[in-house]
Amino acid sequence: MVGRAEGSRRSLPRIAVLHIPHSSRQVLAEERGTIRLADRELDFELLRMTDAWTDLLFPSTPVEAARLVFPVSRLVCDVERFPSDADEPMVARGMGAIYTRTSSGDVLRVSPDGAGRDRLLARWYRPHHSTLERMVNDVVARSGICLVVDCHSFPSVALPYELDQTSERAGICIGTDAFHTPARLREALVEAAAKEGYSVAVDAPFAGALVPLSTYCRDRRVMSVMIEVNRRLYMDEQPGAKTEDFAPVRAALGRLIMATADAAVISSAAHDD
Repeated sequence: MVGRAEGSRRSLPRIAVLHIPHSSRQVLAEERGTIRLADRELDFELLRMTDAWTDLLFPSTPVEAARLVFPVSRLVCDVERFPSDADEPMVARGMGAIYTRTSSGDVLRVSPDGAGRDRLLARWYRPHHSTLERMVNDVVARSGICLVVDCHSFPSVALPYELDQTSERAGICIGTDAFHTPARLREALVEAAAKEGYSVAVDAPFAGALVPLSTYCRDRRVMSVMIEVNRRLYMDEQPGAKTEDFAPVRAALGRLIMATADAAVISSAAHDD
């Protein structure tokens, strides 16, 4: 691994894979037919549930090796959930990999039968995760480690489905995993976000950090962190439009990603020692 160069900025390898699962509002016609909301109701649900602009908000940086943006709305299929309902806690809210309830608890679609569910997973979930796994494996093979940055935003006021209904919400939420997020990485990201002037919370209101299932709790070379940005920082949440603060928040996120990658390299070197 690259060592720390005293008195100079060291070059960092391209180890980051950005995962952006919830930025799309697209609902294809064949899936629209299974959704029981009127057009206006669907538009409202998409406004609430989409991590708007995150495909643009998280910038490319010198440490980025690849990025994976899910092309359709999470209302079609949520690739951030576990594929098996038995493993996914949000199934209790009707929000497993295939949602059956809205953010308010109303019916989104009738629960698909086994064949219908498998069709959705086969079309959207499995190919997406196969691509993510390939990207991560390629980076590990080339650089010895990989940092998955799970990129999200969240509403300034909790939606009814959310498990954490705390009214006070930080500007930046950092999600971690006990196995895949080293303490040094978490601390570096908290420090970097605070340095940018943002309030920071760890694993609140959302927790966890995604890795390919094949590496989950198995391969420490695959590190992960989730960065959630409070939408009030960069957009007007009612119409969903970007504000003038979008560009400075985007620049700050680039610096956060760089600081996280730096910590990942140092943590890996320390672990190797």
